[in-house]
Amino acid sequence: MSVIDFHSHILPRADHGSDSVETSCRQVELQLGSGTDVVVATPHFYPHRENADAFLTRRARTAKKLCEALPKEQAARIRVGAEVLICPGIAEMEGLDLLTVAGTDVILLELPFTHIGQAMIESVLEVRERGLVPVLAHIDRYPTEPIEELLRQGIMAQLNASAFAGLGGGRRFMPHVSNGSVVALGSDLHGANRREVAAFVRARKKLGKYQAEVFERTAELLRGATPLSDFVEQPVPVVKQA
Repeated sequence: MSVIDFHSHILPRADHGSDSVETSCRQVELQLGSGTDVVVATPHFYPHRENADAFLTRRARTAKKLCEALPKEQAARIRVGAEVLICPGIAEMEGLDLLTVAGTDVILLELPFTHIGQAMIESVLEVRERGLVPVLAHIDRYPTEPIEELLRQGIMAQLNASAFAGLGGGRRFMPHVSNGSVVALGSDLHGANRREVAAFVRARKKLGKYQAEVFERTAELLRGATPLSDFVEQPVPVVKQA
């Protein structure tokens, strides 16, 4: 079983997750030192703030800085994706397919923290219709009703480790874990925060008998994903403008 952190913000200055290369290296050290085998870097992409070309350029630049600062064996355990904010019409956006976890068709989608209406639900389904494999980020942070609707439609989901904190201990999400809707666990790491890394370790344990199943689902999604050490050698893709 490979332990995979599917959601983290570790690229230096790619977003508010890391303020420097030093912080990013410390983040990776904490994650890998806690028993995590693979970490997916998922910097934020906000379509209302920038286009895909600007994001891809920044992601490539910051990924290269991290790769150059890490030992080769650590760089080989990082994968590169994005956390893409959903908005109506995003399925038609040029370059959306380049925001997947590199080497796969898997795309991590973040819902807005405002009202999640039918238009947002349809936008997620349209991303799937485009041929991508959407995974909903941190479903524990949203109202129940729209999430339940998307899961009924067969959309897959990721839980944050923080979902397993407190008195409930994540029990309300266990039906989604047991039926296969939850395919990944993430630290959602921002900063070199030992508590967030420790919470990821605790969440793994609280998955209990389902821990191996969840990580096997994640590993299947990431089959063929490009290691950071190879990702930085590839040219930055350019979005074809209409």
